[in-house]
Amino acid sequence: MMTIHTIELTQEIPVDGGYPAIGDGHARQGDGEVSCQAIECPMEVVDITINVINDMILTNPRAHTPSGWITFGFHEDLNEATVQALDGMLNLMGELYGLDRVEAIALGSAVIDLRITQIVNGVKGVHAVLPHDAFK
Repeated sequence: MMTIHTIELTQEIPVDGGYPAIGDGHARQGDGEVSCQAIECPMEVVDITINVINDMILTNPRAHTPSGWITFGFHEDLNEATVQALDGMLNLMGELYGLDRVEAIALGSAVIDLRITQIVNGVKGVHAVLPHDAFK
């Protein structure tokens, strides 16, 4: 059984049709969803924090996790999804570390991991991962 927590947003999301959403729970899945046969499971508790940052402009989703930053790309073409994910990560590296585009791409080969998010449902997904300790 899934416990749903009420989230109070103190500001309206400024994107028409935008709203917070959390996907379905998977008890087991490899690093990338390859078919519609996931092992679905209930989520007893979902704990999320939503921060509204008014002056941030994003073209694609990004996530800050305990292990690192993640940027995503989604497109019918896997190569285009990869370009989107990588572009988002290069922009983020510029924001976080003051790197210009040439510096970010030069360092990116050494510190960014590209992974397949999904190849199911017609839309391909790629996520770029930058571990928090990449520049230590």
